[in-house]
Amino acid sequence: MDPGSFFPTGRDAPGAGSVSANQLIGEYVASCDRRPPEDVIGHLGRITRKLLDEGITPEHVRAGLRRYAEVQGHPSRLPSLVNDAMNAPGGSGAGLGRPGFGSNVPAHRAWTNPVDASTAYAEEL
Repeated sequence: MDPGSFFPTGRDAPGAGSVSANQLIGEYVASCDRRPPEDVIGHLGRITRKLLDEGITPEHVRAGLRRYAEVQGHPSRLPSLVNDAMNAPGGSGAGLGRPGFGSNVPAHRAWTNPVDASTAYAEEL
């Protein structure tokens, strides 16, 4: 019976619910009709591992990989696609403004024909 290592390595075993970069890339490859080239898989794997190491949730990375499968392109696009998944427009409704502060710019209103053109453009006609 092996008692295990006496000297701790400083690393913890992954949790039962954790998702690895290899698992996410495996899901991506399984969703493809044909296996992508090894360079593409390797590049996506390195980026995926980096995103997970940054603390980005596996669900957001998975959503970015799904979008990447749709649009393809260079693997370096993955962080941008993950960002899109994390910060989808309309998600919080805040836009680029600061939370709790209203906009001082009026909302855009499409041009419409005035009911009475002579009143609306009195000085311009």
